[in-house]
Amino acid sequence: MRTLETARALLGSGQTEEGLDLLHQLAKEHDDRIQFAAADLYQQFGFIDDAQAVYERLLKRYPNDSDLIIQLSELLIDKNEETGAIDYLQRIHTLDANYLSAQVMLADLYQMEGLDEVAEHKLLHALKISPHQPVLILALGELYLSIGEASKAVDCLMEVKDNPELADQNIHLKLAEALSLSGQFEASLQEYELGFKKEKTLDGLFGYAVTALRIHKHRKAIKALETLRAMDPGYSTLYNVLAEAYEHEGELKKAMESIKLGIEQDEYNERLFEHAGILSAKLNEEEQAVEYFKKCLKLNPENMDARTHLVELKAQDEDYEAVIELLGSVETGDPLLHWFLATAYNQTDELKKAAQLYKMSLSAFSANPEFLQEYGEFLRETGHLKEGLDLLITASRLSPENQDLAAFVERIKQDESQ
Repeated sequence: MRTLETARALLGSGQTEEGLDLLHQLAKEHDDRIQFAAADLYQQFGFIDDAQAVYERLLKRYPNDSDLIIQLSELLIDKNEETGAIDYLQRIHTLDANYLSAQVMLADLYQMEGLDEVAEHKLLHALKISPHQPVLILALGELYLSIGEASKAVDCLMEVKDNPELADQNIHLKLAEALSLSGQFEASLQEYELGFKKEKTLDGLFGYAVTALRIHKHRKAIKALETLRAMDPGYSTLYNVLAEAYEHEGELKKAMESIKLGIEQDEYNERLFEHAGILSAKLNEEEQAVEYFKKCLKLNPENMDARTHLVELKAQDEDYEAVIELLGSVETGDPLLHWFLATAYNQTDELKKAAQLYKMSLSAFSANPEFLQEYGEFLRETGHLKEGLDLLITASRLSPENQDLAAFVERIKQDESQ
């Protein structure tokens, strides 16, 4: 074994050629224990094919050795040869000491291949053989959590969360995630906090913050996300959520600062630019908002939310040519965008296009007095007097506080009655 330690030391110190030469010699030893240890060393240092050759040679001599099967299966998983690993693991007998470990591994493999029901069946079958086995219950809970069966995951994880056999697992964090997904937000926060006493993980802090936001505990979310940012500034999904939390607290400038920090970390994240545009508009920094929305659309021209925000800004500035440029060649079923474009065509005297779009939007805005007034006036200006008046009358009825519109409608009625 000293020679094995020598090989390990050589490989660990970068003397790869000398270490491998020694390891090749050891792998040919007649002592099976030395061969197994040599294969394990190959695997540790990434010489997977060499390790596999030794394991397979040993397995020919000991075809029922489950330790060998487990080790070889793990190696095949590392090589992305899941089918081979499944074939080996299925050879382990139900009475073998490694049977339960094999079932957990098989469940993971079937899940990786999208066979969730098969994975569940494997674990449930193993539980019939070994009822109340905490490793199996935990594995089943993790499976349910990963496939969105939150309530089932909660049941499993609650059963084993304080089991001493699983002391090396942070089950509180897994249970917290399952509780959050099942809508039990207060209980979820309590489990997260218990889990954090053992370890604060990046995903755990993010999940805690998202859960806290769901029940309007914005300060808790901010504290968790600021801790997460200090641990890993590159965790780019935190910044939008952190900005949202600050925004709920009315701290728009801090929200904006958070988004800018996020953009520094991930300059290709379209959602950060979209959020930056929204915040800039709220801070009355319209030029900056326009630039952010443009950058968002450059990253993803299909982002219709950013496009809509940009259209709204351009419409406010009465930059109708820009509205047409943004929407004229875009196919959308959004009636609001049809309305914006109709207005733009109307204002630039492209009346046929405007008429078509107003008509398309009517059903969506049949109870919107602002739209009905605009369309009614357009119809009258283009010679459709009665249709236009009907829409103006409806608009006035829906908006009785609009005295100017009511007076306008009365004047039209009087003029047409003469």
